[in-house]
Amino acid sequence: MGILSKHLKEKCDPNLPGILSLSVKEAYRFLDDLIEQQKILQRPEMKQTWGHIRRGLVDVAIKQVLQSSNVQHEIADKTTSRYRNGHTYLMVEVKGAIITPAKIRRSGQVPNKAIYRNKGSILNKQFNLFEDIADINSEYDESNLPFLILTYGGFNHKLEFVSLGLPETGVKDWIDYVNITNAPVLIDNKDDISNDLQLTFTSEAKKIMRGVENEGEKGSI
Repeated sequence: MGILSKHLKEKCDPNLPGILSLSVKEAYRFLDDLIEQQKILQRPEMKQTWGHIRRGLVDVAIKQVLQSSNVQHEIADKTTSRYRNGHTYLMVEVKGAIITPAKIRRSGQVPNKAIYRNKGSILNKQFNLFEDIADINSEYDESNLPFLILTYGGFNHKLEFVSLGLPETGVKDWIDYVNITNAPVLIDNKDDISNDLQLTFTSEAKKIMRGVENEGEKGSI
């Protein structure tokens, strides 16, 4: 058993991998349906918006599924910009880990965005909500915090994998990497969670589509 698999099994909620995988899958499924239903999104010039919509839906799904589950967690939307409406990224604290999602093209690839390389920007507080951070660090190395990146993606806007990676300092490579695409979802209220997700996605999609339609109008001038 690898170091990350061992950590997930011994230090984290056993439902965590399945819940994270379910969240990403549901977000992709909804986006596929949204594109099929909304002709404006099928226009060639609007394909550049798919990535933005997908990232938003994945963040929404992770929040909603965690909130509907019994997994202890704390959610924070961190900003990478000093501007009021600047880019934000999702950071989730759960028992045994701090997790942030990232889209990549190939399984095993390391995200190359700056926010994942700057430990000061993403790990800028003491994470001791559920247990002493030093105890978790002793499983790895004193220079490595229990920070995991939830990676997902594939080619042609299709979901081919969902994984968790334990990055080395500087996030230039992985210490360990685990594919959780087919991780079991061990929850009693899966149907309720799916229904709640659809309602949340529908509400979020209305906001997104208003913005997309405005962009479409600008592009037609």
